[in-house]
Amino acid sequence: MKTLKVIIFSFFIIALLSTEATAQRLVQANEVTPQFLKETFENAYIEVEQVADTYIKVKDSYSVFVDIDPSKRYVTLSGVYQIVDGASKEKVLELMNKINGEVALIKIVYSEKANNIGYYYYFFIEGGFTQKSLVGALKLYKNALNLSLAKDTEMLIK
Repeated sequence: MKTLKVIIFSFFIIALLSTEATAQRLVQANEVTPQFLKETFENAYIEVEQVADTYIKVKDSYSVFVDIDPSKRYVTLSGVYQIVDGASKEKVLELMNKINGEVALIKIVYSEKANNIGYYYYFFIEGGFTQKSLVGALKLYKNALNLSLAKDTEMLIK
């Protein structure tokens, strides 16, 4: 009986320690810096292409800018893609409306002057978040980008 109690107690301690080791720490918004973002994505085996004062650029299939809001309420995941030469404004706006209406999480903005579209996703950090949730947001952004490209049946996006 004493041996059984020792075994049960040992399993309890091991379970408690393993839970403690895998728990995600709540990161506060004021801790978010380009260096913090760099370490977060590198630890998730995501390539960091560039580090600047207010953003980093990562690559996980697509190059994505991760910008820190000056008030540290959110970080923005974004990317800009060219539109094929000769595409009509009407066709681009039609595609943009389709993507904005059918693909959750992202917002698309068209610049006729630059002949490109920008993708934006806002990940709110105000009140705290985990590094795992930030990496997950990048994966969701990438999935939303893939879905939007599938909607581009006329191949307007380069």
